Amino acid sequence: MNNPFSILGRANRFLSFAEAESVVHLGSASATDFGATIKMISWNMFKARRKGCMPDLTSMSAGVELVLLQEAVLHGGIAQPFHLASGLEWIMAENIGVGAGVTTGPKTGSRVPSISRHVVKSPDREPLVATPKTFLVTSYPFAGQTLLVLNVHAINLVSTTKFARQIEQIIGSVHAHKGPCIVAGDFNTWNESRWHLLQKAMTALGLTRVPAAAPQWRHFNQVLDHVFYRDLKLVNSRALLNVKSSDHVPLWAEFAAIA
Repeated sequence: MNNPFSILGRANRFLSFAEAESVVHLGSASATDFGATIKMISWNMFKARRKGCMPDLTSMSAGVELVLLQEAVLHGGIAQPFHLASGLEWIMAENIGVGAGVTTGPKTGSRVPSISRHVVKSPDREPLVATPKTFLVTSYPFAGQTLLVLNVHAINLVSTTKFARQIEQIIGSVHAHKGPCIVAGDFNTWNESRWHLLQKAMTALGLTRVPAAAPQWRHFNQVLDHVFYRDLKLVNSRALLNVKSSDHVPLWAEFAAIA
């Protein structure tokens, strides 16, 4: 693509790939509003393969209002004790089957009930598994406005052109929204061309990157996980380097409404 960010002029080009299919609801929100600030984590939990993953998730979830998980797992399509006890409304987009009755995909938890939710599938598929990647779009009331949240797991092991097509979908979803916005997740930005493309897209939308990063050697020492925000005040942020139960490090951030 010679100029991938003439995108705002054609922002809705790939929105036809938005799926009307239902998403899975797990657990119930325990609050009616977020309060003065929103604390959040974004974490690729590596399909809960490592020991200590669920205790870590339980501990982290207890201290935040918003949880964005990538490669989350669901057993049998029903709420588990963790979902029911967390005080969060969990919404999951089941993307890939990984075993008998077990699926994985992005999952978003919130202490406040969502206003809307839908899934957007990438127009391209990853090799070998031949499945698309998805991002989950949810919205919530916050400070008299509507907060839009995109929980993203970007397509991997494909050309930059195919990666750009999914980024265009993200642009279409955010460009249509007026108000505060968080776009976060595992963007698989393992080379410079992917990172620069993503950075240009977020800048064109008026989003700022949270300065919390965790490069890892197994990811070519690149940063794959990012949190971007717009029309919010960043209070604090950090990478939770003490959490070792995934091949990704959780990112933590706290936001306040702009007065």
